[in-house]
Amino acid sequence: MSLLWFTWRSLLQTVVIICAGLIGPGLFAAPPTDTCFAVSRSVIAPDRSDLQCSGKPRSYSSRVLWLRVPIPPALSQDASLAIQSTRFERLDVYFEYRNGIRKAGSVGRGAYANNWQVGGQIAFDTGVDNQASAAWLRIEGLQSYDLLELRMVSQPVAQRQFQLTAFAIGAALALLGIAALFNFGLALGLRQSFFLWHGGWAATVMIWGLVWSQIGLTIIPEMAGTTSNRLATILACLAILLASLATAAALRQATPKRARRLLVALGAVVLALGTVSGLPGANIGRFAIVLGIGTLSCVALATACIAKAWKDGHVEGRYLAISWAIPMATLAITQLVDLGGVLWGGGDRIVMLFASALQVICLTGFAAARLGSLRVERDVAIETGLRMVELAERDPMTGLLNRRGFLARCSEDFGGLVKVPFGLLVIDLDRFKLVNDEFGHQTGDEVLIAISRKLQTFEARYACHVGRLGGEEFVVGVSGLAGQDLCRLGEAVKSELAQCNFDAIAPALRITTSIGIAQGIADGPFDTLYRQADDALYAAKHAGRNRVIIADISSARHQVITTLVSGIDRVHM
Repeated sequence: MSLLWFTWRSLLQTVVIICAGLIGPGLFAAPPTDTCFAVSRSVIAPDRSDLQCSGKPRSYSSRVLWLRVPIPPALSQDASLAIQSTRFERLDVYFEYRNGIRKAGSVGRGAYANNWQVGGQIAFDTGVDNQASAAWLRIEGLQSYDLLELRMVSQPVAQRQFQLTAFAIGAALALLGIAALFNFGLALGLRQSFFLWHGGWAATVMIWGLVWSQIGLTIIPEMAGTTSNRLATILACLAILLASLATAAALRQATPKRARRLLVALGAVVLALGTVSGLPGANIGRFAIVLGIGTLSCVALATACIAKAWKDGHVEGRYLAISWAIPMATLAITQLVDLGGVLWGGGDRIVMLFASALQVICLTGFAAARLGSLRVERDVAIETGLRMVELAERDPMTGLLNRRGFLARCSEDFGGLVKVPFGLLVIDLDRFKLVNDEFGHQTGDEVLIAISRKLQTFEARYACHVGRLGGEEFVVGVSGLAGQDLCRLGEAVKSELAQCNFDAIAPALRITTSIGIAQGIADGPFDTLYRQADDALYAAKHAGRNRVIIADISSARHQVITTLVSGIDRVHM
């Protein structure tokens, strides 16, 4: 089993290194296999005879670690030594020439001088005067030799790689920042926790990138060295927790609560361990294995939850599976494969930063598409709702407003005009039962439809609404007319309805109407106004039909009318 594991891991590492080599030429993993070392308490360089060139150094954390790294002959005149920043107190670099050893520079906690480069690296050049055969490193307070990454390239190649690294990291950080703001905006507008956690994850990865890549040193140079590395470790673990929270929030309806709680708990454990490992005096080497196991456990559980959600047909599972595939696979690979010598020396960090930026773009795109579809669904629902309201307020046969719709429209359009006269016309077709008895109900319906179309023409000429209260009874509510003007409107309605030609449906049929009118202003009960108009209508019926009667304003029964809003609930529908 161990042999199969070793073979699989070696194959995966080979594939990754070959692919990365196409991007970052001239690299080799560091420290190289022919690096020699010595551990001592002295700051004086040991003799070459005291160096060990096999195995790994031990007990170096509280002592001085000396490394001698040979320089390939092809790079002897223009070599650049690039060292990935890690946890140490002080680093002195010397180059060995034919005529002796010359110091190239020193860096330490809070003081990287001019040697730092974007990408979390520190660079030292040999110069072009003499041929250098080896580089000597004196490291104080190094916490883990396994985390020490260095590479030797020519100076022109190094400068090109540093520029490419700066450009790529800047682009990735910009994308993460934009995505974080976008998700925070969605969280604020939609009140959904997923966008809050996902925005927090993007923001944390962005800050982690600023700290790890040393871009932050332009603002706070005192963070150089151990402080930046400790903070980067904590931020990386915080990002794992936020990713767990985002996944749990997205799968709230698709995953059992127990699995989601376990996922968040694992993320919290990783953050706790990362925080402890980032405290002053803590040795990261003692936490590396546990952090790796915790990280892989989070990835495995999140992958299982997402796969189950996708299998069960949840769209969230499909979106998460596609968008999280890149960073999750990358995170798993960085825990299993040493990428220290690839991608311009950025290794697993720059790979993770690129993967995170791609994930943010992918998931943000899915979120935008999902919101777009939800917006379309919302618009369709609103349109359907409005149609339903319209249908509920319309008479299905004539298309006129029914009683509910008439009251609502008059309330909406005229209810606030408290100082403007309002008139109500209640119209009844005379002896309409005889039309149904003689010509049939189908013809009677067609007559009602023709009458309705004629009444609708008044809406284009007056500030009024027309409705059908039921049977052969219609109503007109008009704003801005009173007295004789209101009576003239009633006469015009009666006259035009009488002139309707029904020869196509009922030859020789003529219709007369009786109309009752009430008037007032919009600050009293509507049912009172309707009762007055209805009384006037019955008075017209008793007076012989085919006439218009307006309610007597001086009558004791007359009362001012309402804002139509206040009377709607009291009118019998």
